[in-house]
Amino acid sequence: MWFMANDTGVPAETRAEMSKWGLCKDEFVKTGHWPREMYVREARRMVSDFVMAEPHLRGTRATPRPIGMGSYNMDSHNVQRIVDARGFVRNEGNIEVSPGRAYPISYDAIVPRQREATNLLVPVALSASHIAYGSIRMEPVFMILGQSAAAAASIAIDEGVPVQEVDYAKLRARLLAEGQILELAR
Repeated sequence: MWFMANDTGVPAETRAEMSKWGLCKDEFVKTGHWPREMYVREARRMVSDFVMAEPHLRGTRATPRPIGMGSYNMDSHNVQRIVDARGFVRNEGNIEVSPGRAYPISYDAIVPRQREATNLLVPVALSASHIAYGSIRMEPVFMILGQSAAAAASIAIDEGVPVQEVDYAKLRARLLAEGQILELAR
């Protein structure tokens, strides 16, 4: 709202109109009318040596070293609404595509490049394309990846190794022992 009312890159008439608006005066009174938390659907993400992408979600490309599963639609909201030549309003840029199945998520997507950081695991802003992140971004998946990251961190600490060098066989065995689902039943 501040941007639309104040940034000189926004047309003057839009800035003037947006300046009339404000936060809802009958909601969130105790917090200056701001919600207790902001919903950020998508923001910057890490780029590691492995990037989760649509083919991994659809199962047309193998996902190495799985640490959990996701299943939600690949989902991205409209970029804009346009009026077509026939006068109909159309949503442009809307994506709601099912991956067609539950899919594994790779340990390598939560591990940064070793030259960038050796003691960091990133289960939320993980290495994923825009379309893949539209599915992975669900809170239950973040909880799954957080559990897996904690197990990997514990192994890395106990063995004194960078997170990139965690023995995947040990991590996999621990995750399975903890009840983590790593692949579809065959």
